Amino acid sequence: MISDATSRPGPISPGNVVSAALRIYRDQFKVYFSLSARAILWVLVPVYGWAKYAMHTGLMARMAYQTLTNEPETARQAQKQVNPKMWSFLWIGFLLAFIFIAAYIVFAIVSGVVGFIMAFVVGGLLSSVLGETGIIITSILTGLIALGIFFIGLLQLASRLFIAEVPLAMEDGIGASDSIGRSWSLTKKSIGRIQLVVLATYLVTLPLMLVTNILPQLLLLRMDPTSPAYALLNIVLIVVSIAASIAVLPFWQAAKGVLYYDLRSRREGADLKI
Repeated sequence: MISDATSRPGPISPGNVVSAALRIYRDQFKVYFSLSARAILWVLVPVYGWAKYAMHTGLMARMAYQTLTNEPETARQAQKQVNPKMWSFLWIGFLLAFIFIAAYIVFAIVSGVVGFIMAFVVGGLLSSVLGETGIIITSILTGLIALGIFFIGLLQLASRLFIAEVPLAMEDGIGASDSIGRSWSLTKKSIGRIQLVVLATYLVTLPLMLVTNILPQLLLLRMDPTSPAYALLNIVLIVVSIAASIAVLPFWQAAKGVLYYDLRSRREGADLKI
């Protein structure tokens, strides 16, 4: 299971973060799957249910973290710790939504301004030399640069806030905004590694998503939307999709718990035991 490594380890590789999360999930599959099912079902209840969902996601990340520290908690023990913070978990969701909407607007404006400058300056030079070809080249370059600024900016932001709910689940005396701030602090200089962890986690879950979501949708495209078989298959696929989401959610939260522990180990000198 878990064994001591060194008292001051280097960072875990992204692949090992994912492997550790997968093993933690596998060893307690029934517990995590049950928690995930409750979380997904709570989504159907407005506001209060959303808070319960957010609390359960933090709970799963906490349990993964505690497993790494060789101080494992049962679901009941972990829930006693995170349940009083339920509304703070919901508030984190609202704050993150506001941050990303604001960032979307800012990056869109910045990319638009840069694109305009590129089109005006570079376009004028290239068009005078290459004519219509220069205009085409300028349009392509302007579009690529503007999109690059927009998507890279959002990707960087998402990486810095990837574990935003985990500090709230783990640390005493902090609120929603403090937890977001902790995520921002811990992920400093680790953006590339976080993105690799996200990519590796996504690739692990991709086959299940292909089988339960993408391929069935392609099958529906070949059927008559007005037929009873189409309606029945659509209902079945919705159920299967929900089941797949229940199965995947704990894996993502376990990965966040492992990543949070790794980041704390490197930045704050905690012992890593994995």
